[in-house]
Amino acid sequence: MRAPTLRPVPEFLSRAWLTQLEAALDASPTVAALAPLVIEQVVTRVPGQGEVRYRISLAAGRARVIAGDDADGATPDVRLTTDYETAVAIATGEQNAQIALAHGRLRLGGNVELLVRRAEGFAALDDATAALRAVTTYRSP
Repeated sequence: MRAPTLRPVPEFLSRAWLTQLEAALDASPTVAALAPLVIEQVVTRVPGQGEVRYRISLAAGRARVIAGDDADGATPDVRLTTDYETAVAIATGEQNAQIALAHGRLRLGGNVELLVRRAEGFAALDDATAALRAVTTYRSP
């Protein structure tokens, strides 16, 4: 009997994880419906990396994830900033974003009104990334 082929498991916020995030978002028609939109995520105190910054750009039926300062000049509509521990808690479902926001562990910037107007559509981001979250590994803070 052959052993099952093991696929690499992406580490949260690594380049490999960002690549798989882009693939997951790009494959979702409900995410594409949020366009045009640019969301910037800033995660501080990431073990072994310091700060990780990336943008999710939704335009023309495509989702792109642009890492760090590789941004293509698109100004983010919304910026979400948090520390690594909180980002992991939100990603794993241990805490929701509203609670993190209420406790000051998640900060919003940019056009917050746009975020509020499209709140229901943001569930599509969560749905599109469920399979990725299931295979993601996390470093201990």
